[in-house]
Amino acid sequence: MPKKSKKSKIPPEPTDPYSLQLKEMSGQQLQSELQLMREKLDEMRTKRNYIQMDRDMVEQFYHNTYKEIDEIKVKVVNKETEAEQLEEEHRVEVKVYLQKVKHIEYEKERSNEDIQDDGDQAKSKENDYFEEQIKKMKENKQRLKYEQVENEKYNIVKIEEKQNENERKLIEEKKKFDHQIKQLTVKYEDRLQKLKEDLQLKLKVEIHELEERKNQHINELLRNHEKAFAELKTYYKDITSENLNLIKGQKEEIARMAKNAQKNKKKLDEMKEKNDSLRGPLNQQTAIKNALLEDLKQFQKHKMSLQNLKSKLVTLKEKIVKLQKDSVTLDEQYTKVLQEKKDLEEKFENITLEVKKDAETSNRVLNSRLEMLFNQLDAKETQIKNILDKGQIDPILYQELVQKTQQSIEGKNTQVKNLKYSIHHATKAYNDAIRVYEAKLEEFGIPPEELGFQTLETITSTMPAGLVSS
Repeated sequence: MPKKSKKSKIPPEPTDPYSLQLKEMSGQQLQSELQLMREKLDEMRTKRNYIQMDRDMVEQFYHNTYKEIDEIKVKVVNKETEAEQLEEEHRVEVKVYLQKVKHIEYEKERSNEDIQDDGDQAKSKENDYFEEQIKKMKENKQRLKYEQVENEKYNIVKIEEKQNENERKLIEEKKKFDHQIKQLTVKYEDRLQKLKEDLQLKLKVEIHELEERKNQHINELLRNHEKAFAELKTYYKDITSENLNLIKGQKEEIARMAKNAQKNKKKLDEMKEKNDSLRGPLNQQTAIKNALLEDLKQFQKHKMSLQNLKSKLVTLKEKIVKLQKDSVTLDEQYTKVLQEKKDLEEKFENITLEVKKDAETSNRVLNSRLEMLFNQLDAKETQIKNILDKGQIDPILYQELVQKTQQSIEGKNTQVKNLKYSIHHATKAYNDAIRVYEAKLEEFGIPPEELGFQTLETITSTMPAGLVSS
């Protein structure tokens, strides 16, 4: 029997659009699509694993929550049992406290009765004590009335004795104050005389100081004048001697030149004769010389230029060395000036602080002293008025005392003026010191503004007073 030919099974044609699309793709596109599908598969597997993990976690939470619910139910049952036990214990305690309350009320009734009895007894005792005290007070009242009458009599006698004693003391005090007034009069007259002498002495000292300043200024002007006159005299003397020497030399030079002129005249005649004989060769040599001179001029120019450049080079080197030395010297001077500036600033700060402190201290002392003197004056005037009212002193004597007091006050005012003069004197010295230092700074080429100090306001002039040594 012949073998039957096997018919190959042909798969059915795909009808899915995605399958048709794959069928139409090339090999490279299929590989890339396969890679994408594998990546999507890995992604789906990863997501499935995450979902499975979430599901396991939720299931674990469910079991844990179920266990917690069972435990809470057991705890609730235990709490209910415990609450029932506590409620039963509370009922028992309430019964016990009710019995205690009844017992306390009974004890309260008994204690109230005892308190009532004690109060009645204390009231009766207090009434007895009150009646006894009334009797004692009546007796004391009678005794005190008798003592009051006796004390009044005794006090009347004492008052009369005290009045007599006060009158006697008043007479003694009057005599004492009269004596003190005389002593004060003598004392203030002596002080006034001393004050006049001191003021006269101070006036003489100030006049002497002014004369010394005047003489010092005159001597300084004389010294400057003599110095300038001597310099001028020396200058003109040197000029005169130099001119005389120059005239003498010129005369000798004129005589010598006259002799040379005579000799040269003779030689000139001889040379004219020779020149006439040598004129022909001279013309030839002159032409040669002119050609050589042209060449020599160019050489001399170059030589002169070279010499000038060499001399300029030497001069520049000397200037550089000198400038370097000057730079070092200026740096040293600048450092020295800076240090001196710092020292001057420190000195001026110290001087300023000292002057301010002295001025403030003097002002405080003067104010306190002035206030104390005014208080003393008011107290003295009050004492004098009281003495006059009590002692009936003559008004003329009182006027004399007032005049002497005013004179004493005027003396104090004079002292205040002298102190003000001392303040102006110190301010003048401070301002002069600042001006001297500013002048020194200008000599060193430093602007005075860098000093950092200002002169104090004062009514004094800016003339030199010899208070600061130059």
